[in-house]
Amino acid sequence: MSLRNPKYFIIQFYILLLMLIALSLQAQELSDEDFDEAMGLEIMNEVYKRHQQFAFIYEEQSMVMIDRNGDRDTRKVRRYSRVENDGSVKFLLLFDSPNEISGVALLANRDASGNTKKYIYLPGLGEQLIENVSSGKDGKFLGTDFSIENLAGEVLDDYIYVRKPDKESNHVEYFVIDVYQREEIMDEAMLTEQNQASRRHFISKDNFYITRTEYFDKQGKVFKTQSHHDLKPVDNKMWRANMILMEDSKEQHKSLIKINRRVFSRDYVSEEIFTADWLFKNSPYISLPDAEEEEELIPEGEEAAAILDNQNSIGTNVNTVTVQ
Repeated sequence: MSLRNPKYFIIQFYILLLMLIALSLQAQELSDEDFDEAMGLEIMNEVYKRHQQFAFIYEEQSMVMIDRNGDRDTRKVRRYSRVENDGSVKFLLLFDSPNEISGVALLANRDASGNTKKYIYLPGLGEQLIENVSSGKDGKFLGTDFSIENLAGEVLDDYIYVRKPDKESNHVEYFVIDVYQREEIMDEAMLTEQNQASRRHFISKDNFYITRTEYFDKQGKVFKTQSHHDLKPVDNKMWRANMILMEDSKEQHKSLIKINRRVFSRDYVSEEIFTADWLFKNSPYISLPDAEEEEELIPEGEEAAAILDNQNSIGTNVNTVTVQ
């Protein structure tokens, strides 16, 4: 075949293209194996890369608390989150029921450099936002077992992530990552036996999802555990948990978040939602007359109660919508 023949160059082009595609697929197949020797921060970056893909998320949630006596309290919540092009993040948690906390909101804004400001809105105190100056790492939010940080998410730059030996449970392999406060030490090389990890993440190697987090007290004992249940793939490599359980072993108290509806859409999380004016307008203080206690609402289905009582992972039906 003549080198000047155009068909020759076309054939060579397609051969080269097929080789590049094959190499790309091989690299993709081996990408997960590259994490066998990865450092803790590298694994955490992959966790956030895979599961923080959608910039605009709206959820309708049920939040159920159960105390040591078995008494339950249920709340209805709306959750809004938005990631801007510059990397800044806006987060709003708005309570709809019961009546005594209706309109109460948590508003968090994280700028591109990672600095976070958190505000509490209490309609009964009038049109004002109360800045939360505490770290929010340990305090419980509105009687739940979740702290503000648990609800809004951690900032990777605020912590040092140290990989521990991998573990296997129920035929599932996990990365194990210990988390240290960066304000106490500058990097992993400075760690000593006196430094106590604040928590430990268990990350499934199958999908790089944090399925369990153990929280340590100052003595290094686990006092609180967060677990994710009913995991579902929602797009490509991204997964979401439809139930999140937080257990406080010291207080013998549990809190369960069940997602009833989830929508990925810019239209549901417009910029104005994350402002004081929007909150004042849409969640004003309304004086309610004294009334008999409302009947307690339990999240749809028996699976939520089963999670609370037995911590079993049972499937649920969640209305998840993606709007391009």
